[in-house]
Amino acid sequence: MDVTINECHIKKQHKSRFTLRSQIIEILSYFFQSTMFRKRSLMSDICDNKRRKLNYGENGMNNVRLKKSKKMPLDSLPTDTVGALSYISSLFPTEKFNNRLPPIVMRHQIYAFVRCRTDVDKQLNELRKKGEIRLFKLGEKDDQIGVVYTKDYKNYVDRCCRNSLKVDNFLRNVVEICPDISYSSSALKQEYGINEDDIIELIQQGVLTCRDVGCYWLSIPRVGEFMKTFLYGRRAILQYVRRTKYKEILQTELEQRKLPRKALLGILYHIYDIIGSDAVTCVETSTGVVLRLQPELTR
Repeated sequence: MDVTINECHIKKQHKSRFTLRSQIIEILSYFFQSTMFRKRSLMSDICDNKRRKLNYGENGMNNVRLKKSKKMPLDSLPTDTVGALSYISSLFPTEKFNNRLPPIVMRHQIYAFVRCRTDVDKQLNELRKKGEIRLFKLGEKDDQIGVVYTKDYKNYVDRCCRNSLKVDNFLRNVVEICPDISYSSSALKQEYGINEDDIIELIQQGVLTCRDVGCYWLSIPRVGEFMKTFLYGRRAILQYVRRTKYKEILQTELEQRKLPRKALLGILYHIYDIIGSDAVTCVETSTGVVLRLQPELTR
């Protein structure tokens, strides 16, 4: 009988301990759930506040000041030489160069918009003969041709060399009359009255550069500054593509990247550079245009 009473007592103690343990677990569980709920609600409030800041107001105006972008919708991009030239020229950040350079467009950048390169070269040649643009040999490669509107070029040279009468005479008597990309020494002397001393000063001012013996390229003063940042930016953007797993990247994703501070020309300017120069291949996909690095540039 005593054994039975002790067994019942032990069972009651065990049951009470089990009940107490379950109550403690319930209390801890409730406390944990309430704490997690507060954290979630707090994160939700923070996210909602961020969304409200980015939401458009009742009149469709954004409450946040957005930077002006020169990026155009895909269906609005130019498909002709004149339109492409105008668009790329508008991308040139003259203010970042403190107006030390005119808007410069590389000829191959236009190839990114117009598939037939022969048509581009033909139309540019027509614009050159009409006196609307000037072509310049830039860099060491033969295909590195720069394009500048004649009006922009003349205004720029006037600012740079305003104290040089010989440069002013060269602009009025040679540049306005002859749209060639280069001039022979004999033609300058015999047809335009430019003597040897004049040629030396024109070279010093950066308006002419030596091509061969007795032949000179028409040039842009301080163009070396442009070529330096141009090549630097090209290397930087190609490095972005090279670092991807499959050596390819969506164009829209690349447009969101930021170039180093020394790359003054901007991401869009360089995207059309690497497309037009065939450094990358454009591949149409369901998610957009993919820029795929050429195999010889993957290393």
